[in-house]
Amino acid sequence: MRLSELIQDLDIQTFGSSAEADVAGLACDSREIQPGWAFVALKGEHSDGAGFIPQVLAAGASAIFCDRKLDIDCPVPFGVLSGNPRETMALLARRIHGAPDARIPVIGVTGTNGKTTTTMLIRQLLRGSGRGCGLIGTVLNAAGDDESEATRTSPESPVFYRWLKKSADAGDVVLAIETSSHALCQARVHGARFKLGVFTNLTQDHLDFHGDMESYFRAKCRMFDQAEAVLVNADDAYGRRIQEERPARSYAVERPADYRAAEVVLSPTGTRFRLETPMGAWDIASPLLGRFNVYNLLAALASLVEAGFDMAEILAAVPGVKGAPGRIERVDCGQPFGVMVDYAHTPDALDKLLTEGKRLLPPGGRLQVLFGCGGDRDRTKRPLMAAAVAAAADVVWHTSDNTRGEDPGRILDDGAAGIPSIIRGDEARYHRIADRALAVETAIRNCRPGDLLLLAGKGHEPYQEIHGVNHPYSDRAAVEAVLRGEAVPRPWGSQLEEHAE
Repeated sequence: MRLSELIQDLDIQTFGSSAEADVAGLACDSREIQPGWAFVALKGEHSDGAGFIPQVLAAGASAIFCDRKLDIDCPVPFGVLSGNPRETMALLARRIHGAPDARIPVIGVTGTNGKTTTTMLIRQLLRGSGRGCGLIGTVLNAAGDDESEATRTSPESPVFYRWLKKSADAGDVVLAIETSSHALCQARVHGARFKLGVFTNLTQDHLDFHGDMESYFRAKCRMFDQAEAVLVNADDAYGRRIQEERPARSYAVERPADYRAAEVVLSPTGTRFRLETPMGAWDIASPLLGRFNVYNLLAALASLVEAGFDMAEILAAVPGVKGAPGRIERVDCGQPFGVMVDYAHTPDALDKLLTEGKRLLPPGGRLQVLFGCGGDRDRTKRPLMAAAVAAAADVVWHTSDNTRGEDPGRILDDGAAGIPSIIRGDEARYHRIADRALAVETAIRNCRPGDLLLLAGKGHEPYQEIHGVNHPYSDRAAVEAVLRGEAVPRPWGSQLEEHAE
């Protein structure tokens, strides 16, 4: 595309070389630049894209955009993004990829919990019924049969529109995207039209970024301004607020709703419920575990029907769904006790996970829970998370999550404040071990037949971030290594071990 066409009517001031240059792609990550692509240099929280301009020019960039004017001698066209630079970048990305949201319906799912599983279930249900479905999310980005491990919940707008175009080109009938509050505030999906916007729930998270729950809620609601239709969880108070503010369809378990799961029966091998809808009622047998997966499956089914798909065809794919990796995922190596890995990392998510754990616990078994809190994030939720675990678990394993740049000891101290002293003083019930791999190994060796060990927080993540470095690590792999009698690698050395107690 000609640069003059790309920037037409956008809030961009150009300087230097001819605006007749050709632009073949767009990126704001210097590592992605290919010959003929334009680079968008933005000043971020941790780095300044302007510092990478020499690198992208050497890689063959055909144009440079920046959020401010720079005193540099640029051999290619240079443009300043006026107004909101991130919004302008998104409009550039949408235009260079031919407005792919006009070619394929987009279902956006937002909320604190359930986004990953709901979007993956949408993909699994469509593919199970013989249709293609794209996906942009925490675990996976996908277009047709092309799958790539995701690096963040909602990517920057150039990557978002790139995957959206790939999905449309692959013939997918829908693209489902997890839409985070950060993405909405930072214009990562700006300009896109959503066929449907879905709201799962809202509980405390990301207050380090948003400040308070009302700001967090309003950030989530931004997506609905871009959506043709809205679907909300009517069992959630914030979902009901959305219904009061705009037309919205609903799903629920407890309250009346357009799509309702009634007569829910949970078991260690699956879930059954009666699906009540305006089109009729169906008996559902799902292999997914837990009450919260009733909500996730209900949201996915309702989303696809609201997007125009036939209920009977979609329901035929339910027996084959698997949910999302790292979400109440079993680890079974033949051991005489249960082990499950889950991504729960908020007080509400932990509370729901623990409730399901109790339901799945055999008579006489102990519920053991291993958890940690992330560093450089909302400190106020740490004692709340710890209190939720202490209230439900028979044995508590208090360890690290992604400590990032923060002292592991301080993170543990913050959490421990939410645990009653009588529990902290009981050596059989409370264990504080900062090294997560060591904590997993010790917890596994403590399990006896009939116990259930829940590992919360890391879920699908294949790394542990310590002092800014992502060290290879997986809760599932750590459990499997211990059960095979192998040592769990600790690539971070003594950085956490020195804080073990």
